[in-house]
Amino acid sequence: MQQTATITEIEQLAPSVIQLTVSMRGGAFHFKPGQWVNFRFPEGVSRAYTIASAPEHPEAMQLCVRVGAGRGGTALQKLQAGAEVSVEGPHGEFLLAENDSRPVVFLAGDTGIAPVRSIVLHMLATHDSRKIFVLYEPDQRHILYAADFDPLARAGHIVHESGAIETLIDRNRAVIHDGVVMAAGFDGFLERARGAVIRAGGRAAEIVAESFGPLP
Repeated sequence: MQQTATITEIEQLAPSVIQLTVSMRGGAFHFKPGQWVNFRFPEGVSRAYTIASAPEHPEAMQLCVRVGAGRGGTALQKLQAGAEVSVEGPHGEFLLAENDSRPVVFLAGDTGIAPVRSIVLHMLATHDSRKIFVLYEPDQRHILYAADFDPLARAGHIVHESGAIETLIDRNRAVIHDGVVMAAGFDGFLERARGAVIRAGGRAAEIVAESFGPLP
């Protein structure tokens, strides 16, 4: 389904990462946490962007985007609040399994934290009883969405650790072995994460993965 939307806010999360907040003209945009959309700029350029917000607020969707080179990056740099765009979707199978009580271990690299944020916020909003572990490898120490995850960790609602993904996986071997592992990020990160999961005694074939493609 394609809907017309308006950019209501553009927020710089890190030197090369922005968050776009879009308001849907045709009403709420319904999606499952972890999915992505095709985002079409006023110039006609279209790119796939992951939804970072929870589905409990479908009227104002947040997209987390790394600004790279090429036409997509150029279009992002020109984008301003108030611009009219179109959003098509939702797409994607990076979805939390239902009827599974095991702990959920998220492995996120860079902007791969976006779908994780969507899922975690949804789990908490719906009082999901599963234990939540967020193991995050940031880019250049720019920890995205720390303002969301750190208070949740301090309150004991989740475990939130950041650093090299190999170190984090090794430190959490027991839950990696016993939990559901969901990994999101660029291809190089996912390859490293899979290797670390195997070394920790986990099963790489069972990882639910979302690839963002090569690093832009």
